[in-house]
Amino acid sequence: MSDPTVSPPRHTEIALQRLPFAFVLAVLVAVLGTTAADARPSVSLKLQADLVTRDDKGAQKLVPVPEGSVLKPGDEVRYIIVATNAGPSAATHLVPQGKIPKSTSYEIGSASRSDALRVEFSIDGGKTWSVKPMVMAPSAAGPVEKPADVSLYTMLRWIGASPLAPNTSKTYTYQVRIK
Repeated sequence: MSDPTVSPPRHTEIALQRLPFAFVLAVLVAVLGTTAADARPSVSLKLQADLVTRDDKGAQKLVPVPEGSVLKPGDEVRYIIVATNAGPSAATHLVPQGKIPKSTSYEIGSASRSDALRVEFSIDGGKTWSVKPMVMAPSAAGPVEKPADVSLYTMLRWIGASPLAPNTSKTYTYQVRIK
């Protein structure tokens, strides 16, 4: 029978003292890991379409396009994409995209360029992208590559220059003309 007044061996005391510290460390790692995982950007995109009209003096005026509206050939529509980051960290790889609807043609130079390194276009629904899409065209010497007509553009996207900071928004715009 053992004597209850005898102390346990010294190595048991050290192990018991380290156990709570290891437990606390494990809990801290779990909590901090969860916090770091939750510290992500939370980006929402809002799209608005406005009909571009002119007043009596020729100044441009924007009028929201009601859903279900029938537009006529020659009408210009400005699309506005607002990207908002409501998250606690920056959105570092934000690449907003806009569609160029069928029966419309992109208006050259209308894509906003503020805070974008470049604007790229697609002629195949977003499968490939280029600052200047090219197509093959027949010629007397055989097929040659030439710049695609803007009427072939199907999408555009903005390649960002800087991250979208927490609790901020950026606006991207472009115009199309109804064919």
